Amino acid sequence: MTPIIGIPAVDETAAQNFKNYEKAIEEHGGKVSFLIRGEQSTVEFITTIDALLLPGGGDIHPDHFNQEWHPKLKYVDEARDELELSLFKEAIEKETPVFGICRGIQVMNVGMGGSLYQDIESEYPQEALTHPKIEGEDSQHQIEIKHESILGKIIGERIDVVNSAHHQALEEIGEGFVVAARSEDGIIEAVENPSKQFVVGVQYHPERMLETSEFREHRRKLFEAFIKAASE
Repeated sequence: MTPIIGIPAVDETAAQNFKNYEKAIEEHGGKVSFLIRGEQSTVEFITTIDALLLPGGGDIHPDHFNQEWHPKLKYVDEARDELELSLFKEAIEKETPVFGICRGIQVMNVGMGGSLYQDIESEYPQEALTHPKIEGEDSQHQIEIKHESILGKIIGERIDVVNSAHHQALEEIGEGFVVAARSEDGIIEAVENPSKQFVVGVQYHPERMLETSEFREHRRKLFEAFIKAASE
């Protein structure tokens, strides 16, 4: 049976913007079901899906991790924050596999009591690599993956190159999470909960890793592992 992967969306327009995630899931054997805010409760929605994907997007309101508003925050959507945080917590309670991408890893971390650097350039305590987009295109940099981690076993590489399109990053790690990968400047690029079947978040955008054969292989391994977890 084809596993159903849930993706939260505040409205139909947001769902249309998530088509690249839907394409990646369908390519690797899954089928997407969108939760449009107000159409169904998070409790009901979790019972209809086999796994949850939390997609990329704007910044999370700092009230959710007890910080003051930073002047470089952008695209904050409190309705989306509420929807995704409540759905993530429901998924964790129901032992539903979760895959978080970019904003998604941040939602996961905040949902478990962690915090964020609201702006890497102004808040990170050492000189950082270029993590945001450059002239509208994703940046690229190396990450070091912990060999013994879930991510390490999926990717099979200690060092790999990924894309990058974020100005925020994980600071304090949420309860139950361990760091699975970092970039050369120490920014957290992946976390996971080793006590769960598949609760993995990455700071980069594997759904957009299409330019090279190496990118496509990394993308394939991640989505295949996620779909496999959803099928079990």
